[in-house]
Amino acid sequence: MLAQIIGSFFLILFLAGCDVTENPVLDSSGLGLEERVAVMNKIIEPLSEVPSEILDAHYIETRIGDGHLFAGVGPSDFLFFALIKVPKEEAKKWSQNLKEPYNEVTGFSSPEGDKKWWLAKEKFMELRLYETKTYFGRYNGWMAIDDASGLIYVHTYTL
Repeated sequence: MLAQIIGSFFLILFLAGCDVTENPVLDSSGLGLEERVAVMNKIIEPLSEVPSEILDAHYIETRIGDGHLFAGVGPSDFLFFALIKVPKEEAKKWSQNLKEPYNEVTGFSSPEGDKKWWLAKEKFMELRLYETKTYFGRYNGWMAIDDASGLIYVHTYTL
């Protein structure tokens, strides 16, 4: 009986501490053009040379979980979405030497809320997908590159 009470207490404590909401940790919505581009360059440059000039960038990264192992569900997971606009004639440079997405991650995904800059599922189905490790340091996700428009869509996540 005492073991059941103690077990119930810890279950209630665990469930009360669970935070599975998405909290933005990086969001370009309130930034100007120069700052958005500067942030995107800072994300990529430690991992790889930026293949071409970035004309514009929009992005959002959200955290799921509160990052506390015992007070919540465990370590935080992150979802990252970005749109990078480059000169059309230089878009192909971004896919040179890239492989297909790791872990067979090829499903469509979109950020929470209305992000006018994000691609529609129909457009996603037309684009070739590439891995994200080279530029964004994560194995899970994809880069969808539209050579005709110079738009690069990025989705990464952690588990």
